[in-house]
Amino acid sequence: MSETMTLNTGGTVTIARPETTAKGVVIYIHGGGFVYGSKSDLPQSLQNVFLEKGYKVLAIDYLLTPNSSLADSLVQMQRTLEELQESEIKELPFSFCGRSAGGFAIVYLTKQLIKQNKPLPDQLIHFYGYSDLSFITNERKLTDMTVTKEMIASIDQSQPVWDDPLLQRYLLYIYGVQQQKLADFYQISQEDHGNFSVEKNMLQQFPRTFSSASTTDEEVPFKYSKQLKRLIPECKFVPVYNLEHDFLKHTEDEQVKKVLDSLTEWLR
Repeated sequence: MSETMTLNTGGTVTIARPETTAKGVVIYIHGGGFVYGSKSDLPQSLQNVFLEKGYKVLAIDYLLTPNSSLADSLVQMQRTLEELQESEIKELPFSFCGRSAGGFAIVYLTKQLIKQNKPLPDQLIHFYGYSDLSFITNERKLTDMTVTKEMIASIDQSQPVWDDPLLQRYLLYIYGVQQQKLADFYQISQEDHGNFSVEKNMLQQFPRTFSSASTTDEEVPFKYSKQLKRLIPECKFVPVYNLEHDFLKHTEDEQVKKVLDSLTEWLR
């Protein structure tokens, strides 16, 4: 049983509560390249892992690009966290769980908390994310279909958008990748990239982390997850082999089941 709450920031959060008194909170941030995606994509199997371990799960949405800049989106995430700390987290320990772009978001937010000398998450659960934006200009073939400008003409790119539950903006994301326009969508220049990087010395200050990615990931370089394993002092890395980028969509796969079993054992 879950409930949805509207935040003062303008976004919403879906709240799932364990059957017993919560011992902690997991904040889930979805993927989608910051262009599409929805907080509703949290796999039930993953949510059940958290609930059965006694965690309250807060799945948040955030401003999507290019309707908003990436900088504005990340600032709003910080404000969402501050509001949730007052209303839902309170004195409980909290953890971040991020998937793809959400994986980047949780390492970026953790960096900001370190810089601001604020309380850090107790744990990070990181699925096939990244720690800088250097790869977004790389040529990547995510589909055999070529997306044209005409195909995205009806997709709103001006009014603020917080959630994309029907994944109607997926074509816009593919267009951005194929035309190498993600930097334009994010409204950043090459000189801005450093502002969105999580440096090695910062990763060495991170809390305990669980990480998983596929060796054959064609969307986000596998090296990012390997780097987390190397640089974060307490990082459990569980790779999967020959699966697609977003393998959490396939919770019936035996390798994915093993990842979730490993996560269950790892969680405090």
